[in-house]
Amino acid sequence: MVKDLTQGKPSKVILMFSLPLLLSMVFQQFYNMADSIIAGKMISNNALAAIGVSTPVTMIYVAIAVGCSGGISVVVANLFGQHKFRSVKTASSTALAFMFALAAVLTLVGYFISTPLVKLLQTPASIQEDSSAYLEIYTLGLIFVFIYNASNAVFTGMGDSITPLILLICSSVGNVILDIVMAKPLGVAGLAYATLIAQAVAGIVAFILVIVKMKKLSDGDEADQPRLPYLKRTFNGMILLSILAISVPGVCQQSFVSIGQLLVQGLINGFGEQTIAAYTAAMKINTFCIQCIVTTANAVAAFTAQNMGAGDLKRVKQGMHSATVMLCTFALIIIAIVAIFAKPLTGFFINNEADSSISSAAVIDTGAKFLWITCPFYVFIAVKTTADGVIKGAGKLFQFMVSTCVDLVLRVALCYALAPSLDFLGICIAWPIGWVIGTAIAVGFYISKGWQKSKFAVSA
Repeated sequence: MVKDLTQGKPSKVILMFSLPLLLSMVFQQFYNMADSIIAGKMISNNALAAIGVSTPVTMIYVAIAVGCSGGISVVVANLFGQHKFRSVKTASSTALAFMFALAAVLTLVGYFISTPLVKLLQTPASIQEDSSAYLEIYTLGLIFVFIYNASNAVFTGMGDSITPLILLICSSVGNVILDIVMAKPLGVAGLAYATLIAQAVAGIVAFILVIVKMKKLSDGDEADQPRLPYLKRTFNGMILLSILAISVPGVCQQSFVSIGQLLVQGLINGFGEQTIAAYTAAMKINTFCIQCIVTTANAVAAFTAQNMGAGDLKRVKQGMHSATVMLCTFALIIIAIVAIFAKPLTGFFINNEADSSISSAAVIDTGAKFLWITCPFYVFIAVKTTADGVIKGAGKLFQFMVSTCVDLVLRVALCYALAPSLDFLGICIAWPIGWVIGTAIAVGFYISKGWQKSKFAVSA
């Protein structure tokens, strides 16, 4: 369902558009957590730790895909806001071709560096083999991950948040079923194969739906213009440059975050399997909570892009204010839930009958400690991501990258500075400090009003 975000009351439009995105994210995170939950419950806590070691590496790949899809979504939304529907079709095919080529390169490189990278992270010998196997198999499915994200970006840019939701529900359910079937006979490798199959089906179906949707789309305001040759309609260099102009800062921002998590994971690995398992469980919960907030803020980016394309600056400001109130309220609810249920949530990942080398009670206590320290600061994430959504939707990706990278660099530096004297507590404290400073920078960029002067408008 295509939706014009330039019409209707901003608060209602953002809320109704973001709800399917939020549900999509819930299933996406459920999809991501399924491997860890089933690894801990059906295999062992060592298996949970093995997947935890692999996760920051897989997140680098996802970061690149998500960063690129952010650029695709903004470009498609901007063209859609201008009613240049013929160019929307060209942007979609250009984006899909680019993402396919990028994924092919990453698959080739990533497969061969998986094992050396696991060793470089000082992974305990007891989980090295499983970590390497999971990472190698996951890498083989990158093409499907990238095509899926590119397709969803097209849907989102056109105001369609229902199609990605349906795809994710089906993919998530399928992934969990495959996890359960393949975990016992194949162990950690079985979980990786289950993810690969689910991603492949989702990516192929999403690609087909984009093709179908583009065929049904009218030419809009370009209907009276002469049609370009087939190759230029399929792949347009100028549109690709527009996508890259938005995507590159986004990819850098997303990749820096993932690389930072990778560096912190290397520090965590030095604490042994017990802390690795605890951090893995806590991070899954932490990521889920943050993504609930970030996904809703992503609706602000699409809302901003369409309205900037339509030239309605006042409407963008109204949307920013409404979204800030909505997201802060949402964040307070999440904080209350996590604070109360930190231990049960962490324990959901843990196998209480696992081998005696890892204490389940100690894992739960350590994971809950991380959540109790970090969750009160989710409200800062709400404010930051809303401001980021406006800045990103206006095409000011450099400012967006700066606010996030300062947060990241400071957080990683504090982890390494505090861990020697405070151990795991130092890592817990580093997170909220980075969030607070990153929020101050993002809000500063919004208040400075530089984004209002953006002349961002995509043209083919």
